[in-house]
Amino acid sequence: MYTPFGAHSLGRTHCKYVWDRLYNFQNTGKPDPTMNQPILNELKNQCPSQLKSGQSDPLVYLNPDSGPNYKFTNSYFSRVLKGESVLGVDQQLKFRNDTNQISKEFANDFEDFRRSFALSINRMGGLRVLTGDKGEIRRNCRYVNKK
Repeated sequence: MYTPFGAHSLGRTHCKYVWDRLYNFQNTGKPDPTMNQPILNELKNQCPSQLKSGQSDPLVYLNPDSGPNYKFTNSYFSRVLKGESVLGVDQQLKFRNDTNQISKEFANDFEDFRRSFALSINRMGGLRVLTGDKGEIRRNCRYVNKK
């Protein structure tokens, strides 16, 4: 189920979800060493370490190559391979042999990625959604809801 990560070709996230990578990776007081310097500088410029009073949490593009055009491309995978992922979960795909190989394949062949993405989304659409007291919608996608 790796292919759906390609959905991060589009969209934005709040800086609060990348601050740890920029300023205090794993409580070291330093940035995530897997990020290349240009993307680190770009994100630090968009996501200051401290917000001013009343300032809202800024949004950054998950894939700056797509930006406001929201063009669905395979550049997400090229960015993973170059250490330019915005989210840490995306960057980790570079460090496993299997996901690294798939990233290389998709970075080099948009049609292969497009077909695989369509198939995986179609399969997810066939999953039965749990409703009522058997399921729930997460308030924060990073955590299971507290009871």
